[in-house]
Amino acid sequence: MNVYKKILVKLFEVTGGKDTEAVDFKELIKSEGFYPSYRDIFKQMSQQGWIAETGREDIIKITHWGIKEAKKVQTGTKDGTREIQRSANRFKEDVKEFLVMTEEFANDITEEHFKLVENKFDKINEAIKELKVNF
Repeated sequence: MNVYKKILVKLFEVTGGKDTEAVDFKELIKSEGFYPSYRDIFKQMSQQGWIAETGREDIIKITHWGIKEAKKVQTGTKDGTREIQRSANRFKEDVKEFLVMTEEFANDITEEHFKLVENKFDKINEAIKELKVNF
């Protein structure tokens, strides 16, 4: 289990699985021994949609998506494996499309083709980040 999911499960436990409970996220991270990585953990979990800010500094709430993911991790179901497989398949398809686009660009060097290649490259980077989170 990666650090993000470990913190997510701890947050789920602390809130009792309720998205109405506010938690001092900095203190939670500190108690789990990951304080030096606080900003990175906060950013990643926010991007995943697992936590939401409350308007008070360092006070957050777990979201519906965070609860769903925490339950998935806690039960140890194969859903996580299925999600990784889906992500890997999307990544593979994006890379295949990227190769075709780069061939088209090499054969017809235009700004339009370059923009398509650049956009697909950005999508591939996002897919890599998604895969990394699941490990």
